[in-house]
Amino acid sequence: MADSDELHRRQFLKATGGLAAAGALAGCTDGGEETPPGELGTDTDTETDTSGDDDDTPSGSDDQTTLRLINESANTLDPIATVLTTESEKVAQMFDGLVGKPHGTADVTNAIAESVDVSDDGTVYTFSLRENVLAHNGDEVTADAVVYSWERLAGSSNSTSDYVLLGDLGVVHETDDEGNYVPGSLGVEAVDEYTVEVELSSPYYAGIDIMADSSFVIVPEGIVGDIDGYDGQIAYDEFTSAPVGTGPFEFENWSPDNEASVVAFDDYYGDEPSIDRVHWQVIADPNAQFNYAMNRNVEAFPIPNAQYDPEKVTVDETDDIGRQIGTYGPLQNDETVDYLRIAGLSTSFMLFNTNNVIEPARKAVAYVMNHEELAADAYKQRQTPGYHMTPKSLWPGGPEAAEEHARENYPYGYNESDIESARQLMEEAGYSQDDPYEFEIINTPGSTNSQIAGNLRDQLSAAHIELTINTAEFSTLLDREFAGNRDSGLGSWGMAWADPMNVLALLYPPNTQTTNNEGVDAPPLVGLNWVDTDASQRAREAWQTMQNNKRDTEEDRQARADAIRKLEEANWEDCALINYGYPANERFSYDWVDMPQFGQLGALGKYSDVEIDTDAQPN
Repeated sequence: MADSDELHRRQFLKATGGLAAAGALAGCTDGGEETPPGELGTDTDTETDTSGDDDDTPSGSDDQTTLRLINESANTLDPIATVLTTESEKVAQMFDGLVGKPHGTADVTNAIAESVDVSDDGTVYTFSLRENVLAHNGDEVTADAVVYSWERLAGSSNSTSDYVLLGDLGVVHETDDEGNYVPGSLGVEAVDEYTVEVELSSPYYAGIDIMADSSFVIVPEGIVGDIDGYDGQIAYDEFTSAPVGTGPFEFENWSPDNEASVVAFDDYYGDEPSIDRVHWQVIADPNAQFNYAMNRNVEAFPIPNAQYDPEKVTVDETDDIGRQIGTYGPLQNDETVDYLRIAGLSTSFMLFNTNNVIEPARKAVAYVMNHEELAADAYKQRQTPGYHMTPKSLWPGGPEAAEEHARENYPYGYNESDIESARQLMEEAGYSQDDPYEFEIINTPGSTNSQIAGNLRDQLSAAHIELTINTAEFSTLLDREFAGNRDSGLGSWGMAWADPMNVLALLYPPNTQTTNNEGVDAPPLVGLNWVDTDASQRAREAWQTMQNNKRDTEEDRQARADAIRKLEEANWEDCALINYGYPANERFSYDWVDMPQFGQLGALGKYSDVEIDTDAQPN
């Protein structure tokens, strides 16, 4: 996982005004090691001494059972404004939605909603709410609170996730002459005190999955006055720094650059949390995080690639959804810890600005890139090799069908490096050893990025390509991406819900333009500038086919499956993106803590059913 600046997919767009750095929406990273779905970050790990004597312990009374974790700085705790996963992890503890996925599995569970009915045509969702659900300020959560919460998501100037509601989900609404949302027009209605009706513009088989996203959580009606008709119970600055939620934990403390904590909510409508408190120590540097964990100051923690050794993994069990459960160790502190790993809904890639890098050079990179070696060496087996933007588990027919499609159809060699074909391609384009083609790859600093870029430079030099390697901080990469001045870079995308359209949006050509997009209000999602080719036109048509076939019927499923294959093959033809692997989700935790096992969507779930052996937990 990349270790900083982590962002959720669609939220990133609003937060930055468009796509960027690693070539992506939120969920994208510049070559970080372990990228859980829905996260964006940078790879900054380096070798370091782990013998530090940092023994900081979280604040809190001695009789509290505290889950101690590591986090990075955050900017807001308002659910509709969060863009960082460091923020979303805290929001998940303090807020509930109508439905949810509390442990990142594929199954949607009821939360504030007691039940949901869907109309025969798939466009109307009717939620029956639980009665006597109390928010942390004592207000009862009624249908009006749901309408208020989703209206904030759609219309508040603080919302970074309006597109999820209005675009991805497609809730009925009106727009003005400039395409802006008309306040109060949202197709979300309080039928009575405990019944809410949601109308979609068209049926969508993943509709309930999207409603489980963290941006759809419920807040007390009128808590802040950032939409029409509400003056607010508290000032917005107070709410965003000390939020009032509906979840199993309530706010206790937040110092953005130091620590944060939540405590169990006594009047929670669901099962009472098994622990009293969750505390996050804010540490940005991955090596400092590791040092802190080696001093047994936390229960669960990441391990940067520089300190990771795949030989220390022992898998005792693989369950029915592919989770590998076992141990890792010994660590530098001689402990052996619990280990959990599952293939996530993420994909790693190299992106190109097709305006800046010629097609033969892009294809030459595809020829020399060995996906299996990248996964084994650069990523230390923490990702599996791949060839599609679509994660294997979501490929039509499943992982075996994905591998078969790549093995039989990938044009540049399956699990091999073909330098001779790359050289021949560049010679046909007019380049030679004395007159090589030149382009630049630019990423954030980090050992994994450096290793991959260095290997590519060495291989491409034999194919008459001179690759210049540069690094820049994340904000600089954003600026270059927006301006269309980044030739190429490494990236990764994590999905927010299990739908191929959630990731294939990066390959819809209109979403890739940084130039010649006058009159287009929406920012680009990735700076490929992949337009005006036969293959990009086929990709455009395939994307539209998917958009027009969102029902949960065999006919629509087949239409989407055919379109996915066509879109992926169109990308292969032009090499706008070269997909090379699928990162896994991992967790390392000491044996005195029992944490729920997460699924493909990652570990940003609720901690209410965590159990801690306080007799074994270090003080």
